Amino acid sequence: MALIRTENICKNFAHLEVLKDVTVKVEQGEVVCIIGPSGAGKSTFLRSLIQLEKITSGKIFIDEELFLERRDNATVFRLEHEEYKRLLLEMGMVFQSFNLFPHKTALENVMLAPIHAKKISKADALSIARDRLAEVGLADKEDQYPSRLSGGQQQRVAIARALAMEPKIMLFDEPTSALDPELVGEVLGVMRRLAESGMTMLVVTHEMGFAKEASDRIIFMADGAIAEESSPEEIFANPVNPRTRQFLNSIL
Repeated sequence: MALIRTENICKNFAHLEVLKDVTVKVEQGEVVCIIGPSGAGKSTFLRSLIQLEKITSGKIFIDEELFLERRDNATVFRLEHEEYKRLLLEMGMVFQSFNLFPHKTALENVMLAPIHAKKISKADALSIARDRLAEVGLADKEDQYPSRLSGGQQQRVAIARALAMEPKIMLFDEPTSALDPELVGEVLGVMRRLAESGMTMLVVTHEMGFAKEASDRIIFMADGAIAEESSPEEIFANPVNPRTRQFLNSIL
């Protein structure tokens, strides 16, 4: 079953076409990595899924249900508010920057969304937050403020925060790009464990090792469009599109 499916997503900023007919499907349990050069539209695509960007045209399906359809910068269909909100909360998002509240501890940062977005009790939120921090290896850091945590630890708190909402799919937008090289591994380790646990994941990344080892499928984007889509083995060993070959030769 496809947890996320898009049909012909287009996004324009004035006269600049950032996304061009992007059609993607992510099945339950799949790990799909999106790779490509900077400016390819990868992050804009993820932000469109969680409604941080308004698409110009196209359809978005979540859990096989039409979530949103737009044509010529106008909404022609959107789910009723409660159902729209429910499906939106099925997606957890981890950004490049950690976006933690500096005046709240790691535990408090993870508790916030379940309390305010899902209206669960503080006691239940506390239990969930402690479980999620333990899941990302930070059980001993729950009382620390973000300023006392390394970048890798802050990003792991951000992952725990997203997991606390019990999403069906996790979206990662270059989650290691803001980290010092020696801290990248601890975040990728958490992501690998999530993938092994069966979590559905859509990951924008420049970490080719992770894409090669952890993904079921790789999408290569360039100039706002999908240029190639295949298994990691095919993409890395035998890319078909010249643009894909050029990109991989430049970074590997």
